[in-house]
Amino acid sequence: MAEAIIDKVQGILNKPLQDIKTIEEIDHDVFFKEHIKKNAPVKITKMMDHWKARELWSLDYFEKIGKDKETYTYKGNIRQNDTNWQFGAFKEYLDEIRNTETETYLGNMPIAKMFPELLEHVDFSLISKNTVRNSTSLWIGPSGTLTGWHTDRLANNILALIEGRKLVFLVSPKESEKMYPSQKYEPGSRLSDVNMEDFDEAAHPMFKNANVQYTIIHPGEMLFIPQTWWHCVYGLDISISSNNFAFTPLDNFKMKSSELIKRKLHSVGLYGRKDCVCHYVNEEGKRVKR
Repeated sequence: MAEAIIDKVQGILNKPLQDIKTIEEIDHDVFFKEHIKKNAPVKITKMMDHWKARELWSLDYFEKIGKDKETYTYKGNIRQNDTNWQFGAFKEYLDEIRNTETETYLGNMPIAKMFPELLEHVDFSLISKNTVRNSTSLWIGPSGTLTGWHTDRLANNILALIEGRKLVFLVSPKESEKMYPSQKYEPGSRLSDVNMEDFDEAAHPMFKNANVQYTIIHPGEMLFIPQTWWHCVYGLDISISSNNFAFTPLDNFKMKSSELIKRKLHSVGLYGRKDCVCHYVNEEGKRVKR
């Protein structure tokens, strides 16, 4: 699957795909100076061996600890395609992922709310040591998931693989014009109109000249995705991963000021109402926040 996706993306582009920088380990302060401050992505391959998550997390494990939980799930690429949220039993969604060919994706589940005990199973101190606010999420999905092109506007992001593999493409914010920013609204994100499932060369010709980096993340590896970097993520296998959104003091101020105002206006339908990722229309035709 990975080779087919890489070949497809390379077939769109006029420039060769580039490897994302990869290292084994890095000192926390060096990471801050060379990657957070310089807004530079990097894959880190040998800093998760001590994580309890590596030892414990599996679909069977989550079935045991989540048998009485309910959560949201979505199907397909909700950033460039239609939003399709569902709410139901966590265990039933795990069964779908395990036993069927499905697009069901348990994405961006807040660990602190659903499984607070799991915060002790991960170690994102590499990024949290030098930031003032952090939010940790859990992702469980089948092979074939696609998280379409978007940026995390205010947060630096580390994505860590526990099980399975993910293929990630990155584009620098310096090339945002080539990414055709979308009017579709997602809190904290900026979305692109470039759809990798159905690329429209006539509508998005400049994307063909973007400098695109890529890597495959394996279990026990982390990828640092700096704020405002465009990224697109494919699930190559049934996967379990965790990520941490981290905010510097300035980012946190923006989050609590302008971003909070936008979110409040959006919640009452006064900003970004027509098209968004965070609401869906239920069976009764009502606009519902997930």
